[in-house]
Amino acid sequence: MRGSKPGVSAAIACLALAAAFLLPATAEAKKKAAAKSDFTSDVIANFTRVAKQLVDLAEATPADKFSWRPTDKVRKISEVYMHIVGANDVIPVLLGAAPPKGVTMPEKPFDLFAKLEAEVTAKDEVIARLRESFDYAIAAVKGMSQEDLDAESQAFGFPASKRAYVLILMSHAHEHLGQSIAYARSVGVVPPWNAPKEAAAGK
Repeated sequence: MRGSKPGVSAAIACLALAAAFLLPATAEAKKKAAAKSDFTSDVIANFTRVAKQLVDLAEATPADKFSWRPTDKVRKISEVYMHIVGANDVIPVLLGAAPPKGVTMPEKPFDLFAKLEAEVTAKDEVIARLRESFDYAIAAVKGMSQEDLDAESQAFGFPASKRAYVLILMSHAHEHLGQSIAYARSVGVVPPWNAPKEAAAGK
């Protein structure tokens, strides 16, 4: 540069060279940081997805099919959904959360399962309670600190970390999603997330 001191020009050149190397590295570091997550965020993301699938499937099922079951030895469609609600409401309480708003927890919390399954059978109410239970359970998991997750619980009668019980809560929803898909198929309901592909294939 005309009139510039050699030292200044050299410094500017060094800064430009450093920026050329540092900017890509910084962008890559930000990308890696954004991709990272912790146990709680992973569980919540997974739980949110399974909640949507269950609600979508319930909404796609005709109201008159909520009383259907393959044999009299297993739960009806409505009872499966309310069984999920029971777990979502009870397990966080056993791990130290306050009960869901408007829910009276029995002296023996697991008694809530049978009560919900027997009393809540209409499609609209089942879906409303399903949504509420997932909102509650997700909020309860969000409220657990690292120390909470590391702490021991015997919620099901055996010692395990509260983190392990959170995984049981999540896997329970997936277990009954699979059951609910099989039930839905049995009454002629295609899971909504598969419907476009099957329609395009002419199934």
